[in-house]
Amino acid sequence: MTNDETTDIVVRRILNAPVATVWKLWTDPELVTEWWGPEDYTSPSASVDLREGGSYLFSMLAPAEQGGAESFTGGVYTAIVPEQRLEFTQSITDEDGVPLPADQLPEGFTQNIRTVVEFADVGGLTELTITESGWSRSLMSVFAYAGMHQSLDKLTTDVLRRLTAVAG
Repeated sequence: MTNDETTDIVVRRILNAPVATVWKLWTDPELVTEWWGPEDYTSPSASVDLREGGSYLFSMLAPAEQGGAESFTGGVYTAIVPEQRLEFTQSITDEDGVPLPADQLPEGFTQNIRTVVEFADVGGLTELTITESGWSRSLMSVFAYAGMHQSLDKLTTDVLRRLTAVAG
């Protein structure tokens, strides 16, 4: 936690796949579209310029019963250690990757979240640790935490299962 008004979100998972596979799930835009977003959301598009100073832009489409709106998450890669660590900023953006102004954000949403994704080999499995720093202490941080878990559930149950079945 950074101070009394902000909080960090930390999620750890052990994934039944080698680090190289999990790294690819985070850095290959075609694979990102298969798991990005919470349960029942889809990700129609993703772009990744995987270099320090490069940007990314992921879309997320809400289910029809929640209005079917498309939203975008984007940011800049600030540090990259292949198959070990990704650091990037994260904001809600428009379709061109420009962060939305505060008056267009959900109440309590924090822009420019510092995100660190760490990949560690644990006997052929991957320990994935995701830290998002600087969330305002609001209901949005609770939603972000739940959404991160739901995204990782999709990554684990759908995409990773398919990739490991193809490889095996």
